[in-house]
Amino acid sequence: MIRMEEMQVARTRKKQHVNNISIPKEVVVEILRRVPCEELFETLKKVCMQWCSIIYSGSFAYSHVECGILKSSSFFSQYEAVVFDQIDNTRSISVSALEWQSRPFPNYPDEDLETKYMYTIDDVLQFQVPRMITVNSVNGFVCFWSRNARVHVLNPLTEEHFTTPPYTYEIRSVTPPCLAAIGFGFCQLSYEYKVVVLQEDGEGFEIKPLVFTVGTDRSWRSLKAIPDIKFDTRFEKGVYVNGVLYWYMDSCTRPRCGSNEIITSLICFNVSKEEVVTTMVPAELDIREGYESRIAQKGGNLCLVSLSYGPICSLLIKVYIADTSTDLSSFSSWKNEFNVTAPNMAYNISIKNAWSVSIVTDDMLVIRRMFTMDHLIFIDVPTGMMLSSYYLKSTSAGFIPYVPSLVSLSHRPPPLLNPSVTS
Repeated sequence: MIRMEEMQVARTRKKQHVNNISIPKEVVVEILRRVPCEELFETLKKVCMQWCSIIYSGSFAYSHVECGILKSSSFFSQYEAVVFDQIDNTRSISVSALEWQSRPFPNYPDEDLETKYMYTIDDVLQFQVPRMITVNSVNGFVCFWSRNARVHVLNPLTEEHFTTPPYTYEIRSVTPPCLAAIGFGFCQLSYEYKVVVLQEDGEGFEIKPLVFTVGTDRSWRSLKAIPDIKFDTRFEKGVYVNGVLYWYMDSCTRPRCGSNEIITSLICFNVSKEEVVTTMVPAELDIREGYESRIAQKGGNLCLVSLSYGPICSLLIKVYIADTSTDLSSFSSWKNEFNVTAPNMAYNISIKNAWSVSIVTDDMLVIRRMFTMDHLIFIDVPTGMMLSSYYLKSTSAGFIPYVPSLVSLSHRPPPLLNPSVTS
């Protein structure tokens, strides 16, 4: 009997000793940073109060998404996507987050990628949304524009969302203003998110920027107009990198001496300073006859993707990475990251027609072809082979890739933290 009591006391002391072992908070944070976002949000936040407090903190959320964005430079598996599409020919829009790695790529237009969860925009935003056009993503938030002149911001994981009021504009000519460009960015000083719209002033050579700060502004603010310039393209979507929104656009200046030359430019908007600068693109970056280029982001870096036709109906793809801290008009500021030769791809992409780059990683290129049939083309970077294509089912469909995050619009991390600057 005494022996049994001694064994029970020993077990009790051992259990108390184990319970008294505490893991330093810094170690817990570092461990949780390596866990996928969905597991943190759905499961691990319920383990204990300390873990829940860490997971819902702004500093951890930004640190976690920064880690995911850095990995996204190399690994396509870091991405998920939101697809906006009509259901049953109605204006109800569905939102699907895709887990591309859960099974092989679809090979037929009627086969869907596996969805992790789905809900309707009407349920989330509480009102009917007309046709939408995708913009870009930042820190796990996706942004899209609707034809009622509103812009919508949504975190697909947490379902946090915000809708701007409709923007207005002053009509100075018979021709109404045109939406030339739109972008969604992040202010690294105030940890606020901003939507930027560039309006073309009808028939005149003037661009009017409009800005809305999410969660702060009650109405759109007009900035100083950009004079003597007219965009040759329409509705360009911004690429956000390191505190700056970029648009890659053909533009022309006010005619002088009877002619106006069309030039390729980078329109750069500093989100913190709210200033616009126009930069010429170096001619050495294959910006010449027979080449077509678009910009994208790769792991938090600005990149330029150039397409041209190669021999035997192949497609030549060149990817350049920019050092945004230097003069982007200089060829020395751009580094050739890699080149891809895609055999027989000239049949699938007409570089003279509408196309854009959705994802750039070391192992995958995703190009959206927007012509007779709107679909995504997945290209394996090491081999140049087209793995598959995914057809968007309606003309109003949208596709926004993003890195999942727990970031909230209300998060204000400590100023010492270096947050993620793109997604």
